[in-house]
Amino acid sequence: MSVVLLAGYIYPLLTSGPVTTAHFPGFVHGWLTTLVPFVGMLVTYNAIAGQRESGSIRLSLSLPQSRRDVVLGTFLSRTAVVVGALVAATVGAGALVVYPLGELALLPFVEFLALTVTFGVVWTGLGTAVSLVSATRRRALISGFGLVFLFVVVWDAIADALALGLAAAGLADGGLPGPIRFLVGLEPGRVFGRVVDGFVTPGAGVEGSWYLNEWVALVLFACWAVGPLGLAFLRFDGSDLS
Repeated sequence: MSVVLLAGYIYPLLTSGPVTTAHFPGFVHGWLTTLVPFVGMLVTYNAIAGQRESGSIRLSLSLPQSRRDVVLGTFLSRTAVVVGALVAATVGAGALVVYPLGELALLPFVEFLALTVTFGVVWTGLGTAVSLVSATRRRALISGFGLVFLFVVVWDAIADALALGLAAAGLADGGLPGPIRFLVGLEPGRVFGRVVDGFVTPGAGVEGSWYLNEWVALVLFACWAVGPLGLAFLRFDGSDLS
């Protein structure tokens, strides 16, 4: 998480306005949308798949614990690693922003910290979900980092290509129509960005129809945090582990 600390160091050097933790989230959240998915997936993709491939999960389930206990314990332990690192890095970056000439805006910074932690939970949940539905480490690795590649590396290119295609066909002028913006904006990093802009960064806001606003984004954010893991557990709970 040294990248987050680096952002806290260079933000006061690059900003032309007041140096404050209220504006720091708008500077760093793009870094986090790249960093957190890789870290979250790296920590979790092998969590259950490795146990399934080695057969050790059957030994764990022979003890007085259910599949739910195993999954929940694994998810919480891996999440604690990612969240602990994120909290330490974000708080450290905030201290670098404030010292020696910056200003601490406590409430926006605490809100940003909570949203950053939730984003970490989203990606540990996605990684654990991938691990739950993968029978081998190899499948989990390919599926997990394929998902990261899709959302982090190529998603923006897909959105740009879609906008160009619609413009060339005469179906859009100067950007994506609202419903398609909503679909493109379902990507977790974009949801995170809309929530940060809407609730934390002063003067940022979120433009567009009601379904593009920060409150809808907040609901989507909560869905990303619990939905994939819940669906993957339902499949895992009914699967044969032999």
